[in-house]
Amino acid sequence: MWLPETWCAPVIRADFRDDEVWERLKDEIVDPTAEGFRAGVEFVEDRALIGLDETAIAAGYPRAYPGQYRHPVLFVVDTVTVSLPERPLLVVNLNDRIETGPFRTVPQQVQAIENNLSIANMDFFEFARAADPDGVFRGF
Repeated sequence: MWLPETWCAPVIRADFRDDEVWERLKDEIVDPTAEGFRAGVEFVEDRALIGLDETAIAAGYPRAYPGQYRHPVLFVVDTVTVSLPERPLLVVNLNDRIETGPFRTVPQQVQAIENNLSIANMDFFEFARAADPDGVFRGF
């Protein structure tokens, strides 16, 4: 699959059924935390992902950070995201040194994940391990 060249971690739109949901998600993701932290993300639309499930999406992006990619993670707004009330995004590991598979996160936690992974303050597996039993990370 094609990974867009972005300055910040990509949030990729893979479901195009509801433009309103997409716009609300973008607002939620970039909304600063109470402490003033913001998610360093760029929003990208990729129609090639339409209809793919999370396994196919995650498998389509090889773990090639730091050699090939600028970011250790990407976020995907897929059919599951758009279908569920909490709007859990798929979080895909791109780090070739960490073997942890994808998990989901609520939009309000994209900032924590992106910020901590970008400065190597935490590792992907720490967030994946902290996901609730349903596989969604809602915070520590």
